Amino acid sequence: MLQQFLEGLEDRWATSNDWIFVIANALWNGTEIDAVCILPSAILVVDFKSHGGRLTGTENGPWQADGILVKGGSKTNPFQQLRDNKFSVLNWLNSRSLLQGRTLGHISGSVVFSGRIVDELELPSKVRSWLFPTDMATCATLLENLGSPELRIERREAQEIVQRLGVQPIEWKSTKPAIRTIETGTVEPRRQASATLHQQEALEALRSFVSSGDLVSFSVRGMTSTGKSRLLALAVEDVTLAGRKAIVLGPNRRLAERAEVEASSIYAHLYSGNADEDEGQDPNSEAKKAKVIPLRQCDDPQDCVYFLDDAHLLGNSRFTTPDGKQYGSGHLLADYFDFAELGKSQRKVIFFGDHYQIQRSADDESALLGEYQRKRDISHQSLELDQVIDVTGGSAKLANAERLVNAIRSKRFTELELKTDDGFRQSEKQSAAVEMLEHFRSDPLSTWYLAETHVKANGFTQWMRERLHDKTLLASVEPGDLLEIYVGHDVRDPLDPGIYRQLGGRQRVVRVGEKTRYSQGLNWAKNNPVTFHSIACDVGNLNEIKINLFEEFLNADKPELEKEIAVAESVWRGNIERNRRSASDDGYDGSLAITPPPPDFVYARFGYASTVHHAQGMSQPICYVNCDLAAGNHTEAYFRWLYSALTVGERELVLVNFTEIHPFDSATWNASTVTVAKDIAVGAGWSFEANGVASERDLQRDLPPGLDQSKDVLRSAAIWLRIAQVLESLGWRVGKAECYPYQEQYSLIGPNGAQCKMRVPYNGKNIVTAMHLSDPAFWPLLTEAAAGCLQTNSHSPEADDLLRSIRSRSGRKGWRLVSHEETPYRLTITLVRHHDERVVIEVNFDKQGLVSGLRPRQVSDLELLEEVKRIFL
Repeated sequence: MLQQFLEGLEDRWATSNDWIFVIANALWNGTEIDAVCILPSAILVVDFKSHGGRLTGTENGPWQADGILVKGGSKTNPFQQLRDNKFSVLNWLNSRSLLQGRTLGHISGSVVFSGRIVDELELPSKVRSWLFPTDMATCATLLENLGSPELRIERREAQEIVQRLGVQPIEWKSTKPAIRTIETGTVEPRRQASATLHQQEALEALRSFVSSGDLVSFSVRGMTSTGKSRLLALAVEDVTLAGRKAIVLGPNRRLAERAEVEASSIYAHLYSGNADEDEGQDPNSEAKKAKVIPLRQCDDPQDCVYFLDDAHLLGNSRFTTPDGKQYGSGHLLADYFDFAELGKSQRKVIFFGDHYQIQRSADDESALLGEYQRKRDISHQSLELDQVIDVTGGSAKLANAERLVNAIRSKRFTELELKTDDGFRQSEKQSAAVEMLEHFRSDPLSTWYLAETHVKANGFTQWMRERLHDKTLLASVEPGDLLEIYVGHDVRDPLDPGIYRQLGGRQRVVRVGEKTRYSQGLNWAKNNPVTFHSIACDVGNLNEIKINLFEEFLNADKPELEKEIAVAESVWRGNIERNRRSASDDGYDGSLAITPPPPDFVYARFGYASTVHHAQGMSQPICYVNCDLAAGNHTEAYFRWLYSALTVGERELVLVNFTEIHPFDSATWNASTVTVAKDIAVGAGWSFEANGVASERDLQRDLPPGLDQSKDVLRSAAIWLRIAQVLESLGWRVGKAECYPYQEQYSLIGPNGAQCKMRVPYNGKNIVTAMHLSDPAFWPLLTEAAAGCLQTNSHSPEADDLLRSIRSRSGRKGWRLVSHEETPYRLTITLVRHHDERVVIEVNFDKQGLVSGLRPRQVSDLELLEEVKRIFL
């Protein structure tokens, strides 16, 4: 069908000066897509279908062409398949900072049918806005008319996309274009699309750092979507053009392979004989079986520049792999600084990372923050990219990420109001359970459940497996289960049997074989001998692979094995290896046949759920996040945890067990001492300064008649100025003033000649005690004026946050904040809805700004209390 598709485009584009790129069968964020067409103002994601006729179907139901089912791959229908493919393209572009400033949400999709179709699909308008079913006869017309003013693409940008994919586009050289197999190739370095002004300034800072003689270490920090990846690529190109070697390292091979520049794992670069470095060699080699993998001698150029990406995932805590391997000293940062001889050579290092995520090290041990360098007396500089580059068209996910980051920056964790849209939402537990069950049944590799602890992740896994297998008595592993491989042995590449690849990622269980029991004596063990087991399985999403699954690791509640099991397995394996070596040294060939080598165990967990900590740096199209944390949600740890979870979901992120975070969520309500009052003051609590200081605009105002007769003109002028500023925004002004001791009276003139009188009493501390209007008909004017005057008061940061929250929460219920007074850790506020509906509440809060108690003091009608209570609780 691809050939037919290209022939359909030939008349329009083969000899035209207009350009179009067709990229066929390429991998976009791990998804192979039939074709992606790039035009000057459009991107079209294409899926080919060998059908034709009358096309029927819905958004969530099956599609049919003349009564024949039209499949959508593993999805219910082609719409769902194209929706996922569209997001794969979008996320691929985002992850490489391509087409910045363009609205990538305007990427379109098309199901292209081989035969003529009559489109009778019942699809909502939001789907029709981007999905265009068509056929071979009309596909060229669709592409010619497709376009969005918010998706302008230059030819060089399209060429860069092709280069970054490492593929060759199809070109028209004859009436029948020849289809060439897409081949991955080395892309020559070239200048990328222009950077933002902020990125250019950061790039200049990096150039200065690289050229300096004294500085050794630099950090580039920034939240998600601030262009760190683009800046890293630009800096690598700069270093290369300057004649120095740029070495890009990621925390692991998986992240290194996803980098937009050539990169390798830091473990592959530092250590001899590790799994990354030795990929491709026989898994039975001695180097593969080493328990301590030594640090190698550095042979990098003396003036090279290291780029350590995703540095927030690098730590210096002692680390061993689940199967007991230790890299060097076990302390990664210490090994790296020793390896590179930083501070003792001309080598330099630049760390890139997101310091708002969960960190792998404490602040005083962080290389990204520069504290680790300070302890080693190594000069360090840093900068933060603080401008968000929004290519999502204003997605809720990015807006919420910004809100979380702003809270972390300001250390204010009292309130969090989250936006929602199709890609970010909250769900009740029962609804989410139904959705997740459907996802794991239809497309398990697209969905992930994220939780705080391994216990919670395991609990969800048990719940999900019981329903997927429709039984409660489950074997340790069942056919159809989903596994995540933590440590896998090397397997032969099915496309190149001479090469070994490390088994990893999420894999489905195809068959389950026998369980084998092992035992090893340990004198100090509580249960001696210690027993453990392996389960023979066939796993694979495309090609089946035989593995021996380590049962005890699969079912462990903790991240690591129990000590007794880990030691017993290591001793058991070591004893077999020693016996085999001894037999070999003694020349007993027969013993080798009797004593086979120990099987390689695969360390895996079920792939349905994970902790957020483990999921960092990974991504899945759909993520459900269990927001129930033991430590509570008014902490920096919670905000960092939730922000880190946001970075994992690609297309859709759903919060489960999320409770609204606000200052009143733990407050108590005590109305035992409330009294009924009809004269509750409005406009009390705002202060003024009688010091004669005024803005240039205020100095140009003419004093109203009568104000110059005041016995304290400065004080009277200060009150008048505040009121005049507020009234002006409402279309009113002060026509005349009468000044008395501790009271001002004004004749007000409003729109269409409306008139009324205002009285403003105050005390000796220059605080207004009330505001009154002579005519109740102007009640809205009084509340607006009172609220406006109060806005200019200064308070403690905690009180400011509380007042902002009170205004927002009460406003949604039709109430207004019209008076307030602050004393240490207490606010006394007045809320009104009508002139005869008023309440005074004492709000007690702690040093963090969290409200501990709400005590109504006065109310105009006792029946209002329950309604007011619902504003806060």
